[in-house]
Amino acid sequence: MNESDRLVHFARELTNRLGGAVQDMVPPEAQHHLLNAQRELLTALFLIYEHQAATRRSSPEVTPRRRTATRSRRKPAQRLRKIDIE
Repeated sequence: MNESDRLVHFARELTNRLGGAVQDMVPPEAQHHLLNAQRELLTALFLIYEHQAATRRSSPEVTPRRRTATRSRRKPAQRLRKIDIE
């Protein structure tokens, strides 16, 4: 069983357990919205995971880019001045 299969199995198990709790405590009309939100969340998590895994597999020797010295070219931020309160 590879890592993706284990993640899918975990998500299904989590869905089954949460589904039982939801049915007992949440009204039926709200269950539909919660299940859609859960499905969207899981889809987003899988997409993020797959993107990260593909990035790691495709270019392991690539190092993260460093930021260029753009701050030196930027206009310095205005500092807050102390206001005396009487």
